[in-house]
Amino acid sequence: MTTTETGVERPANAITVRPFRLLWLNNICFFLVSNAQRFVFGWLVLDGLNRSESDQGVVVFTLGLPSALLVLQAGVWADRWDRRSMLIWTQVAGGAVMAVTALLIRADALSFNWVIVVTLFAGAASAIGQPVRSALIPALVHKDQLFSAIAINAIAMTLSLILGPVLAKVVGDQWGFDGAFWFQAGLMFAGVLFLLRLDVPPHADLAPKRSVLAETKDGLRHVVGDDNLRVLFGLLVVASLTVNPAIMVTLQAHVKDGLGRTAGEAAAPFALMGLGIAISSFVVMRKGNMKHKGAAFQRALICGSTITILTGRTTEMWQVLVLSFAMGLAGGFYINMNQGLIQANTPQPLMGRVMGLYALTSFGIMPFGALLLGVVASWTSPGAAISGAAAVCLAVVVTTYVRQRELRELA
Repeated sequence: MTTTETGVERPANAITVRPFRLLWLNNICFFLVSNAQRFVFGWLVLDGLNRSESDQGVVVFTLGLPSALLVLQAGVWADRWDRRSMLIWTQVAGGAVMAVTALLIRADALSFNWVIVVTLFAGAASAIGQPVRSALIPALVHKDQLFSAIAINAIAMTLSLILGPVLAKVVGDQWGFDGAFWFQAGLMFAGVLFLLRLDVPPHADLAPKRSVLAETKDGLRHVVGDDNLRVLFGLLVVASLTVNPAIMVTLQAHVKDGLGRTAGEAAAPFALMGLGIAISSFVVMRKGNMKHKGAAFQRALICGSTITILTGRTTEMWQVLVLSFAMGLAGGFYINMNQGLIQANTPQPLMGRVMGLYALTSFGIMPFGALLLGVVASWTSPGAAISGAAAVCLAVVVTTYVRQRELRELA
């Protein structure tokens, strides 16, 4: 325990704060499904329905499209509505969609068109809850514990990146694709149990209710008005259109077409990537309040872009595995630094709206990148699409790193 300036004792580590711990346990369940979902739908399309890489890109696009359409609205709701209730109902809805998908597979009624429909509903449930999860973290812990909480939350995310695809693959191999979706439904419903015990502080000093557009403009004005946040969000947009979909989506097609493996075998690279993120997130958690976080964020993106270029040129599975682990090490710093910088430089009354913008730039526009890379991969090859996208990102972030000294020094 440590003591604040007012003499009030508070836990030194964010995980000892009961409300945050309950949210973290719920996030493990949610992130397990989130990472398994993208993998299993891609596996189902490529191996189960025997469709093309462009069709896989379409499915990932429809899974993420609701984020582009709903996260800003959800960010406004997160600043006004009961955040606990929002999480409960969106998670129940997500579990129900997974259960319906399993039933359709069992009835041999899941066509490609039905996959499009269920991914839209699954994406909508996730999109509405995503800004709430991010906005709750600084509301549940002391400001000095924020980077610790973000790092611990990143560990939950990486545990799911390791275990989500792997467990879904094991369950799917044993009980079929419908078993993989029942597994995801069960995790969603199990996570609700933690939310039922969660105490969330009420919103303080709510301003008069205005239109969603007016509320969203406040969050956008905060980001655009801050030079460093504006550039940081710009880099997130570039990464979400290039490196992120290349690794999270197109890599699965590269494993199948470029390396002659099954799409399901992409679970191993994702697991090693998650292990790398967990290790670097643990380092961030131990270091606590690091200096020059802006520089660390950009260096991580430079490393990640370089590794992704090399990943697109791989010819053997072992090369992908090594590079995936290295990508994870860089990814841990990338995730922790960008989230921490945004939340540390945003006032609590705007947190939901700004994190809605964060969800839009980090997740909402990634499906557009995945769709574009799927088309490029069908014209050239998945490997060429991966390397080309990463080269674009590398050029942008290196230029920014050299020219934006103030962002490098941002804490």
